Amino acid sequence: MAVTWERFSGSTDTFAVRLSFMPDPDHGVGAEPDESATWGALQIWVAGQNLCAHVDQGEVLQASHWYLLPFLEWVAGNWNPLLHEERLPNRNAGETAVASLSRTRIAPPLASEDEILPWEEEWFEWRQRHSLRAARAGGMFPNAVIRRLRDSIEISWDDEPLAGSPIGFKYSSNNGAATVSPDQVAKSLFEVTLAAVEHLTSLHPESARIRKMREALDSLLDTGQDQSRLAWLAGLRPSSVGQMVSEIGGRVSISWEKIRNTLTDINPAAAIAALTPGTTNSLVVSGSCQAAMLFGSVAPNVSEPDVQGLARLLVDQYDAQGEAYSRLLEYADDQPVGLHSPPWEQGYELAEALHDVIRPSEYVDIDSFVERLGISRKSIRLDDMTIRACSLVGPQHIPTIALNTAYIRGKSHSVQRFSLAHELCHLLYDRAHGQRLAIASGPWAPAGIERRANAFAAMFLMPPPLVQSAISACPDPINSSEGITFISKKLKVGFVATVEHLYNLTFMTEEEKDALLAQRLGNAP
Repeated sequence: MAVTWERFSGSTDTFAVRLSFMPDPDHGVGAEPDESATWGALQIWVAGQNLCAHVDQGEVLQASHWYLLPFLEWVAGNWNPLLHEERLPNRNAGETAVASLSRTRIAPPLASEDEILPWEEEWFEWRQRHSLRAARAGGMFPNAVIRRLRDSIEISWDDEPLAGSPIGFKYSSNNGAATVSPDQVAKSLFEVTLAAVEHLTSLHPESARIRKMREALDSLLDTGQDQSRLAWLAGLRPSSVGQMVSEIGGRVSISWEKIRNTLTDINPAAAIAALTPGTTNSLVVSGSCQAAMLFGSVAPNVSEPDVQGLARLLVDQYDAQGEAYSRLLEYADDQPVGLHSPPWEQGYELAEALHDVIRPSEYVDIDSFVERLGISRKSIRLDDMTIRACSLVGPQHIPTIALNTAYIRGKSHSVQRFSLAHELCHLLYDRAHGQRLAIASGPWAPAGIERRANAFAAMFLMPPPLVQSAISACPDPINSSEGITFISKKLKVGFVATVEHLYNLTFMTEEEKDALLAQRLGNAP
């Protein structure tokens, strides 16, 4: 079929979009004139893969063919959340957005009727903002999801079939994920969308839909967009972006304005440092904003005391001279969580590489190592007991680990050692391009980052040579409660962490691990 108009932008190695218009094969019978003019082909390239390539009736096609006006409207209408919202709907249930959406599609089995509707609404609304299939309007689009992930854009996809798909219809790219710079994604999407809208305007200047798209695209260049984008970065829902919503049980959905005002009231200079993103342009906030990162990793509904406590942490650790974190540079290395190997494997590798440098003897002295790096160790009491600790570092912030004294797993020495090692991983390897980090380690922090930090902590505190030495000295079998207690005390770690780590190192079977954990939790048969 002849191409009447086409635009390509980007690099197929990282991210690119190709959009083409062709004559409507139905000659406008099933569509309004403005929509009929957008019959065409769409290609979206991510990390060298054409997500729209598919097989249909034995023929390999390189694009999705359909009316593309809904796709253009989706891009223009969801721009800010599409490129800035990271927080997943309802809960973090997967390391990628497409995996989490699949697992949270249905409310938990024990959810009440009053809980099911909000669950489904939140899931649906988030999907409408981020899933390419929300823009298909009857077309056959791949199941790809675009969202923010810290200072990158995550694009994830799977081969979930569409209801009513023809027999033998299959996308060439099965399952995968990649991260791309926000600047590149924004540039390619905007260039193609704007060019398409300009072309359509010349064909159908009377179209209200096309005119509305053009207005939406023009508004993206307004200087006032930054605050809305930072609000999305902070994980605020549309209902709470501009205002406080009603307080329920002492917990509120905070607004970005509330965060800004709280910080500014405490210390205006410190507020500027916490609220200003590293880099930005007219289309996207491409750098990291510490206040947005920190509040974006806590629960959607947060108590007022926790808002104050987290704001106070950002302010108290403000360092106008920006020299406090220099000692970290010897060991720090920006290591984004890879999406092609398990996070636990990456965490183990990072810990083993650090062992080669510091060479621990009888046990890993995490307290002395943290002090040696100039990391400030603080305590913070949060109403949210699921948060282990908070980490903070940046050009104008002292490297900080703040342990939550109300953490649900307690504050024993072994728990605190594990928390310190967990947060050390964040400070050394999760800083955005070696500059900024702010994270509350809990169930709402990015799942991949948290799982890698947990694995790092286990391997860092229990390196194989020390584990082997402890096993050799142990008077009891290591698959017994007495044996695990001896080893955990020797390495100064918790019982459960020891069991799980020994299992991962293949020192025991899964049955032995389960039996030990059941005994510990009082669930032994």
